[in-house]
Amino acid sequence: MQRNNTLQMTSLATWLILLIGMVVMLPTTLNWNATYSQQLPTKKAATATIVYTNPNGPLTAKQQKAIKTNENKLAANQKFLGFRSLESGNDTNAKHRLNSADKSTELSILHFKKSQSQFHILIPQLYNLAQTAGVKTYITGSDVLTVARAQSVQAANKLAIIISCILSALILGGIFRSFVAPLIALLLSGISYLVSFSGILLATRFLQTPYSSYSNTGLIVVCFGLFPIAIGLFYQALGRQQRAYARRAAQFYRETWLISCLSLLPVILISFMGLLAHNLLLSSLWGFGVALVSSWLVFYTLMPALTAFLDDLLFWPENRFQPRFHGRLWESIAHLGRRHAAIGLVCLFLLLGASLLLVRPTLNSATDADVSFSSQAKTGNAAIASHYPNGKSAPITLKLTAKKPLTAAQRLAVIDQLTKKLKAVPRVANVYSLTQPGGTALTQLYVNHQLQTQASQLSAANLNLANTQKSLKKSRLQLSKLKLSASLKQLSKNDSNLTKIQTQNSQVASQASALTTDIETIEAQETDITQLLGASRSTKRIAAALTMHQKKLVHDLKVLRENIQVISSNNDVIAENISQVETDQQAVLSDFKAANSALKATKTALTQDSKNVQTAQQNLASDRRYLDDLSKSGVVNTLYMTDNDLKTGPMKSALRQFNQQKNKTTTFVIVLNTAPATRAAQTTLSQLQSVTDATLSTTTLAHSQTQFDGETVQVSKQRHRFSQDIKWLLPIMLLIVGLYLFILARSLFSLYVSFGLFISATVGLILANWLSQILFKSALLVPVPLLATLIFLTIGFLMGTPLVLQVNPAVAKSLQTTLTTFDPRLTLGSLFSLILLLSLSFTEALSFIQLALSVLIMLVICGICLPFGLTTASQLTYRKTTSKD
Repeated sequence: MQRNNTLQMTSLATWLILLIGMVVMLPTTLNWNATYSQQLPTKKAATATIVYTNPNGPLTAKQQKAIKTNENKLAANQKFLGFRSLESGNDTNAKHRLNSADKSTELSILHFKKSQSQFHILIPQLYNLAQTAGVKTYITGSDVLTVARAQSVQAANKLAIIISCILSALILGGIFRSFVAPLIALLLSGISYLVSFSGILLATRFLQTPYSSYSNTGLIVVCFGLFPIAIGLFYQALGRQQRAYARRAAQFYRETWLISCLSLLPVILISFMGLLAHNLLLSSLWGFGVALVSSWLVFYTLMPALTAFLDDLLFWPENRFQPRFHGRLWESIAHLGRRHAAIGLVCLFLLLGASLLLVRPTLNSATDADVSFSSQAKTGNAAIASHYPNGKSAPITLKLTAKKPLTAAQRLAVIDQLTKKLKAVPRVANVYSLTQPGGTALTQLYVNHQLQTQASQLSAANLNLANTQKSLKKSRLQLSKLKLSASLKQLSKNDSNLTKIQTQNSQVASQASALTTDIETIEAQETDITQLLGASRSTKRIAAALTMHQKKLVHDLKVLRENIQVISSNNDVIAENISQVETDQQAVLSDFKAANSALKATKTALTQDSKNVQTAQQNLASDRRYLDDLSKSGVVNTLYMTDNDLKTGPMKSALRQFNQQKNKTTTFVIVLNTAPATRAAQTTLSQLQSVTDATLSTTTLAHSQTQFDGETVQVSKQRHRFSQDIKWLLPIMLLIVGLYLFILARSLFSLYVSFGLFISATVGLILANWLSQILFKSALLVPVPLLATLIFLTIGFLMGTPLVLQVNPAVAKSLQTTLTTFDPRLTLGSLFSLILLLSLSFTEALSFIQLALSVLIMLVICGICLPFGLTTASQLTYRKTTSKD
């Protein structure tokens, strides 16, 4: 007795010290968990896609300017963010791939360095820097979605812990009407979880063992889902009679520790064998076995100490309450199987065959499948999917590295031939390569053709210059023939004559005016003389004679005045003619001055044209030197781009990188018309690899190295590694399931149990995949079958191991009696399994919901078909033996 007390106190002290140490280390372990679960592979260079989209229509000029400004800001922070290059929709070479057809969305791709191990920490900072006024901005991409998926799984893990704790407290407290019992269960679950959590993170930290976000999920499933079931069955086994809890608990521990250890051993072995797998998910599930070990240790070391310490207080305040569960499910099924053994066995095989018809081996490995719906990365990925054709934003890249430079025309011809053959592969939208950087064979834009074009343009400019010079010489000759100096002298004489004529005309006009005055005076005198001489006849005769003489004189004066007026009118006409001549001379003079100005302007323009021609010649010489450099780099005759595109920063950077690699490496960009994570994309990738190998095998590039990369390639590699691991892991698992129980019981009945567990798991996963495609429009995610199988095998071995050890199939009533005793445990275990199923179902992660569905279906099939199949098989196999008995 004293020895037991010492062991119990030692156990309590040891676990208390461990608990304090784990609580102290909890912030550090949480930080490690966030780092290791979100960290990308160190050998992979991460990429991030920035999505700029306008949900109201095409991007305006103001929005495009804001995007350009933001890209410049990102480029200024290149060293801080640690990215290697920025591929923008403003680049001419990438515009065809990064700008959407409806002009409402634009992409920018950041290529990070391989040494960027803290990529998950940069995403929030990059998201804040990328925000652009007036535009919806998101950060997405396969690597960003991988980090977002890890974050979503971590959030689902936390929510699952909270829900399972609440459900455990409610169900255990409600069944046993106690406050202490559920608190003890939660305490033990928490300690088991902390031990497992700290253990695998320490191993990851110092031993570099595999770790993922689903490693933590396996711990939660064991510690907060399966462990409460064992505690609940333990509470039920105590019986609570006469409050002798310590004695009955000790007896329970003695009876069950070996059986439970034998039941968990194969599952622990299978989970640890995952460390040999190449797939990260498979290799990281070794934590499931660690959780089983820690839970078993907590249950059989700490739980006895707490039971002995609490004793009567374990079920406080309802110590006298005894819950009773009377199930008859397995008993009824066993009775049915015994009566219709042959028919039942046929029905089981028909069920198996019908399930196999629903087999769809494809699992959903899309990067955004398990990402939270509220994640900005998933929203950005959906924006890309809605504005871009499938595969355009996530192309396949083929890197070809030759042993010799690719500058030879024969090798360039092979590259062009490979480009054409890759385009002919089904589901390939376009291929961009060294010989076809624009995706089409633009034969009119070769470098040699550019040289010829520039040379012809310069020749045309020289010819135009010569023609202009000839025209100017001809104009000078014509102007010299016009005798401008003589014309100007004649114009001066005409002006002097016009002045004299005008003077004479003024004098004649004055004389005419004087004559007019004299005539008027004479007429007045004539009137006066006529009045004076009107008295005598002689006087009248004299007056008449004078009048006659005066009239003649007046007549002569009038004639003279008319002549003077005619002369004056003629002089006016002459003056007008001379004025018109002067106007004409002025016009000629103005024309001569304009011609002289035009001549001077032409001389100035000719001088400027000469300077422009000299500048053009200098630019042409510079272009020729630049093109000569390209010729030396092996791009001559193949790089067909316009002059403006040829001198852009991205193209010069690409050429610089091409030169740094000694002209031995080139890249093909292959755009598919299907999503990268689909089965069709994997098939196309295989065809591309085959076409590449077949095309290069008979050429000068036969010994070149080819490397495919991209999201499609990564998904294909993951599936290939997963399938390769499953090919050797599945037979070993079947061998363990089939032979382990047989080694324990050494009977044919144990093989029946193993076969029943295998059939239940297989049919359950098939039906779960079929239902998931109907309910969630998605096949099962890759982690779901693995975790579901481990959970089911744990429960199955916990049921199957006691079954094969207790049942004597040679005795007719042995199986019936054993199955009858399992009914209360089955009912209570089914009730406690709601803790696991509901805690997984209430999360937002699709994998958790599918995991709950898969485990539920497998448990239902096992609960119905296992006792029925065991009874029918045993009845047919041991009928003669039992009849003799």
